[in-house]
Amino acid sequence: MTDDFFLDVFQCTTYDELLQSTSYLQHETQKLNSQLDSICESQLPPLSHSLQRLDILGAALSTPQQNARLLKQMLSNASDVASRISQKARLLDTEQSRVQESLDYVIKTQELKSSIVGIYNATQVRDWESVANHIYSASKLPSKLVQGKFAEAMVPTEENPEIPLVELEKATESFGALCLREFESAAAARDAEKITRYFKLFPLIGKEKEGLDVYAKFVCSIIAGQSRQLMSSKVEGPLFFGMVISRLFENIATIVDQHSPIVERYYGGGKMQRVIERIQLEADTQGGIIIDTYFDDRNISRRLSDIKSYAFSFLVQSFMPTGLGMGMGIRAPSPAVNTDAGGISVQEIDTLLNESSLIIGRWSLYCKFLAVKWWLHDLNLIHQEDDSKITSATDLKLPPILMRSQLANKMNNRVSPAFESMATFFFRRSLEKAFQLDEAPILRNLPPEPSPTNPLISSAIDDVMYVLNAVLERSVSTGQSHLIRNVIGNLRRVLESDLVGMIQRKMRDETYPKSAGINTGSNQPIPPPEDKVNGFLILLNNLDVAIQYISRIVDTVIASCGDKKVLSVLPFGDEHEQVTLSLRGLCTSFELRVKELLVDGTQVIFAQVIKARLRLLLHETFKDASYLPQNISNDDVEDLQFQQQADLVRLRFSYGWDLLVFPIRKILTEKNYSRLLSVTCEHVSNILENKIWALSGEVNELGAIQLERDVAGVIGHVSQGKWYFLREKFVRVAQLVMAIGLDEQELNAGGIEWILTEEERKRALAIKTDDLI
Repeated sequence: MTDDFFLDVFQCTTYDELLQSTSYLQHETQKLNSQLDSICESQLPPLSHSLQRLDILGAALSTPQQNARLLKQMLSNASDVASRISQKARLLDTEQSRVQESLDYVIKTQELKSSIVGIYNATQVRDWESVANHIYSASKLPSKLVQGKFAEAMVPTEENPEIPLVELEKATESFGALCLREFESAAAARDAEKITRYFKLFPLIGKEKEGLDVYAKFVCSIIAGQSRQLMSSKVEGPLFFGMVISRLFENIATIVDQHSPIVERYYGGGKMQRVIERIQLEADTQGGIIIDTYFDDRNISRRLSDIKSYAFSFLVQSFMPTGLGMGMGIRAPSPAVNTDAGGISVQEIDTLLNESSLIIGRWSLYCKFLAVKWWLHDLNLIHQEDDSKITSATDLKLPPILMRSQLANKMNNRVSPAFESMATFFFRRSLEKAFQLDEAPILRNLPPEPSPTNPLISSAIDDVMYVLNAVLERSVSTGQSHLIRNVIGNLRRVLESDLVGMIQRKMRDETYPKSAGINTGSNQPIPPPEDKVNGFLILLNNLDVAIQYISRIVDTVIASCGDKKVLSVLPFGDEHEQVTLSLRGLCTSFELRVKELLVDGTQVIFAQVIKARLRLLLHETFKDASYLPQNISNDDVEDLQFQQQADLVRLRFSYGWDLLVFPIRKILTEKNYSRLLSVTCEHVSNILENKIWALSGEVNELGAIQLERDVAGVIGHVSQGKWYFLREKFVRVAQLVMAIGLDEQELNAGGIEWILTEEERKRALAIKTDDLI
């Protein structure tokens, strides 16, 4: 029977199929039983051996098992004994702790009674320090003990019949009132010893707030008295109110600095804040009186109104098409030259700016001092963790009392806006006056090279930059970030609109170097008048030097701001970075605005003064120059002819070039001259390139060498000395004459980084002819 004929019992449908399936299963069962029997017979010896070993091991473990049972019995007995002992020990500890608690309770009750008795006895002999110490000792006892039945039964005596709680409250209140009276009496008498004596008793009797308040009241009375004395003994002077408010802040700073250790010693860290709060209220009052008196006495409101209504008529007329002529060296008649229009004295505004900057600057210094004192406890904690953090500007912020201070409100909403308006007016009016009094530099007997430290500029630039530096320094000295940034923004607008606009108008309307016409004899344009050209060059110098001056002024002012530390002028948060960005923005914005005008002015000088004469110069330079020399066998004669023509071309060009550019070089600053020279050399390069392309068929092999020498002479003269970088303008020309001198094989040899395209190089090779004359 095979597996193919096997049918599942459940699939059989007939008796024969069922019998066949059953027979197959029986056969398979016998087969499997035979296999299992053979396996068991083969594995029986090792299994028997293992069972024997297990029996031996079981017999060996019987002794440890008996020992384990004995040990368990012994440990069980010991555990019972230990449990009974520990239970008795715990009961003993409980009893002992209860006895100790009772003893402590009795001892503290005795301390309470001793304190109350001590208060009574010390009061009788007026030993106030002992009274305070006894009250302090009683206050440290648990409130449950003081209010407990045991204390109420044991503490009262014949002299002190009240229960302890009532007795202590009465003693504290009466002694607190006594300390308050004695402190006020000592404060009225300015008895420093008694003031300190009673001041240090308040925290011992739980009257910290009362002690700090009465102490602050005493300090404020000193501040108010000193302030009234300063204001009553008024001494006329341009900086009187600045000095008065400086003295006010100095007095407060001295008091806070001297009294902080006393408060911290007897009241704990951070307790000085409550005193500073009361002091700031007094500072608001006294400082407000000073500010109001300052505005009234100096007529600030009227002056601000006059400033607002001032028309700047000179500047306005200067920008009008029909404005008065104010050319270089030409002074337009105006009564404003000698007197201040509108009744506004620039000198008085300058004085007021000094005084207001002193007021705001002292306020900023006071804010920084108060912030350090206010956060002194927090800063000390930071200092203990990391010494580098305590001086970080971001760790210092204004105290809340200054944010809601009335004096801060007056400083921000009255004094600062007044300073901003006056500073802007002072700078703009000074700029206007500087151009009214503007004088051109003397242009006689000039050296070949202008002095880098003494550029030829008009007097207005020096005057304006001096005032700009003064206004920026005053603004930074105020220490107010928002005010400084506002003033910087106003100054930038004045510089870009009035200063640059005035110079731009002069360049356009008064000194524009127009050609005087056409010379009928030579049919060449007549050069512009020399005074116009010189005036235009001076105005270009004004712009270039203004950029340099402003950059140096900004760097100096930023350095005066200090670094981002607590000791800097701007110590709070990111104020230092904001002011620095504003100053850099002033410099960058002005430079971008001026450079556009400088580029345009350079193009004007080139187009009106240099371009026509330059074309004529190059024409004369290469006149009669031949690049088809004879093929002479004598090399010495040939070299002599080459050298003579090369010298002639170089001498012609150098003479004409120096005659053209030296008068301009004597006047222009180095940057302006470099800018003009760059434009000029680019044009020279274009003319030379066009001239060389026009020599097609007029250059032989020897002539190519001569042409290269001639062009090299021109390039060498233009780019000599510090102007070597201008050779970059002549790269195409240099490669063009080099390509003419090469043959086709050399041209394609490689190794040269060509600027010329392949087509241009082939065209250059075609310029040379093989004919020899």
